[in-house]
Amino acid sequence: MPLPKLPIVEQFNWKKHLPQTSADKTNDLFYILSAIYSANEEDKEVSKITLTKALFRTAQIEAEKKVSFLNTFFYVNTLGPFNNIIYKYLEELEKANLIRTERRNIYITSKGSRVVNDLIDTLKDTNRQTERILATLAVKMKEYSGNVTKTIDETHNQKVIDTTDNDKIKTITTLIKEIKPEQSFKSASEFKYINPFTEGSIEKINLPAGTINYFENELASIDELDYDKSEDISALFT
Repeated sequence: MPLPKLPIVEQFNWKKHLPQTSADKTNDLFYILSAIYSANEEDKEVSKITLTKALFRTAQIEAEKKVSFLNTFFYVNTLGPFNNIIYKYLEELEKANLIRTERRNIYITSKGSRVVNDLIDTLKDTNRQTERILATLAVKMKEYSGNVTKTIDETHNQKVIDTTDNDKIKTITTLIKEIKPEQSFKSASEFKYINPFTEGSIEKINLPAGTINYFENELASIDELDYDKSEDISALFT
C-alpha cells in the first residue's frame, strides 16, 4: 500500500535543511524580522517560541502549495518543531539594532520598522507570492500570541512519516514523547528534521537580489554561516 502524502521526518542533511549561502540566510532573516514587525503592529507580544512556531506553520501551509520560502528547516525537540539557529539569528538582528529583547519577549526597534517598510516597498507589485507569505505569517503571529492551545494544536498534532523508524506514521506529539530530555545529541544523524515536501516540483521563492543587497547593508554585516560542511554541528545546538 502506498504511503499517504504527509510531511516526512528524516535525518539531518545540511544540504537540505540549512541555508547554503549568505543570501539564503539573509532571506530567512527578512521573514523573521517581518514576523516580529507584524505582531508588534498589532500590539501582540512576541516570544521566541511564538515566532518559531509561526514560521514553522507558515512553511507548512506554503508547502501544501509546493512553495518553499525558508532555507532553515525545523527539527523535533521537546518543545515541538524547533531550531536553535533561529535564536542565533535573533542575536544578529539585535546586534544590528533591528530588534530588542526583554526576557522572553522580542520587540521591533524604530530602525527595524523602517527597514521592514523599505524592504516591503521594494517588493510591492513585483512579488505577489512573497506578499501572500507575509500575510499568512502575520496571521499566525497574531493567532499564536498568548494562545498556547492553538499553537500546540496546529504544530504538534500534525501527522508525519518517520523515515528514521521504518516509515511509521506518527504525530509530532508522538515524536516529542519519544525524545529523552536527558539525552545529549552527539551526531547530526540523531536530529529528526521535518521536511514538509512530499513529492513533485517545488517552487523556491527567493527575495530579489536588490532587496537582499539593501537588507545586508542595513545589517552592516552578518556572521559567517556558523556550521561546518563536514557536519560538525556542535556549535548549532548549544
